Amino acid sequence: MNAPTRILRGRVWKFGDNIDTDIIAPADVISFGLGDANEQNMVKQAAFRDVREKFYEKVQPGDILVAGRNFGLGSHREPANKVLVSLGFSAVIAESIARLFFRNSVAIGFHAFSVPGIEVFVQEGETLEIDMQAWRVRNLDQGTDLKLDPYSELVQTIIESGGIIEVMKQRIASGLVPAE
Repeated sequence: MNAPTRILRGRVWKFGDNIDTDIIAPADVISFGLGDANEQNMVKQAAFRDVREKFYEKVQPGDILVAGRNFGLGSHREPANKVLVSLGFSAVIAESIARLFFRNSVAIGFHAFSVPGIEVFVQEGETLEIDMQAWRVRNLDQGTDLKLDPYSELVQTIIESGGIIEVMKQRIASGLVPAE
């Protein structure tokens, strides 16, 4: 396994409160099937379309999504989490994140943080640095910091491994879990 990335930097895209999974990944483009490349592309192109037209054309790899309260509420299907990765986001930071959205993020190895005060801390287009060694988020444009609550050791291991499936593959390969 490669050394984990403990510092993320990216341009901020801001959203408000109550961004639900239907806004993130609209249900009409999800087949609930295997999520092949065609479906993943359709979901990516439809992501956030109800609040930002053709958003998929604007996001760059490494960008950071910042949101208000209740990010990821609603029906908790994994395509809503996976499309954030597909769009290129390195992390989501919100005032609060729906519990199941957070769990799905961990399961796919994606960073999601609840950080009270983040909405007023950063403006869209500014650059954030997320430091998971010092457990802080820094607004590089303003030179200000906010505290991050550290992940539990288990959550950090799962995310750094690339998600729960990768953890299970590692456990099977090491003989910790029978392959049958």
